[in-house]
Amino acid sequence: MKVSKPLSLGAVMLVTSLAVACGGSNGSSSDRAERSTRTIDACREHGGVTAFDDDSVICADQTFNDERGRHAVDACRERDGVSAFDDDIVICRDQTFHEAEGG
Repeated sequence: MKVSKPLSLGAVMLVTSLAVACGGSNGSSSDRAERSTRTIDACREHGGVTAFDDDSVICADQTFNDERGRHAVDACRERDGVSAFDDDIVICRDQTFHEAEGG
């Protein structure tokens, strides 16, 4: 069976676009590696990473790198500290949760 060039080129383009869409490109891998390194470095002298979301990082000793982190830490100050957070909720180490400020 003979395969025409337009079909094979179309198949290559489809596979390439699917690989990029699914995170298969080297650019996204290097971006993740760079972001991971920045996150770990931010907490190197602070007991390690406890939680992060986007560019906001909270360390084990409850230090933070931006306003979102500060608001999360403040919400859990009387609750044993932050365990996890995202754009709209903060979960404290005592397993209570709070609406994130601005969320």
